Amino acid sequence: MQEIRLHRNGREDLVFTGEHLATVDDREWMGIAPNWWELALYRSEAGGFVLSSVFYLNFPRHRVLRGAVVFQNIADVRDYVVNACNGPSMIADGLLGRARRRLRQLDDPIPPLPRFAPVADYESFGEREIPYA
Repeated sequence: MQEIRLHRNGREDLVFTGEHLATVDDREWMGIAPNWWELALYRSEAGGFVLSSVFYLNFPRHRVLRGAVVFQNIADVRDYVVNACNGPSMIADGLLGRARRRLRQLDDPIPPLPRFAPVADYESFGEREIPYA
């Protein structure tokens, strides 16, 4: 876990200890655009979730709108992103899908694959055979 600092317009930065889960940028689906929206999701050390929202306005004038919302659980994040934030959208699906995969990696990591000795150590087993224990 690391210290994370999220900037917010008109408020103090939100600072907490946690881990980054996922980031999405609607340009992934929309292509090049003068204005775009970026969402990032974090899990705090206390077990809550923080959703960071950054909206980049470049037309008609340059502005960056930054905000962050704190949630008790992932179901509340989903409800907010799907129902209260912008409705069901590709950016919501992308964020939640990436976060779900990252949470699975963090909470139930796949054990590392076994390490085999270099091929030269298997000369007695033939050129391409790998011995099994």
